[in-house]
Amino acid sequence: QIDSTMISIGEDETYTAMAKTVGLPLAIATLAILNKKIKSIGVQLPTSKEIYLPILKELEEYNIKFKEKLVPFKL
Repeated sequence: QIDSTMISIGEDETYTAMAKTVGLPLAIATLAILNKKIKSIGVQLPTSKEIYLPILKELEEYNIKFKEKLVPFKL
């Protein structure tokens, strides 16, 4: 089992953690589509590597990153 965690703390009432973790990925994806870095058409789930890998990489520039650790699977 892989546990993935992410902590984000907002700067103030405008630049909240929610604004950063929802707005930034959307903005990054929008620019990638406009710049033809994402070539998939139509409504897509962000489960394709073409979509999520570049977004996660760019989010690290904004200090938003996930930490993963392997743990034994529990039923």
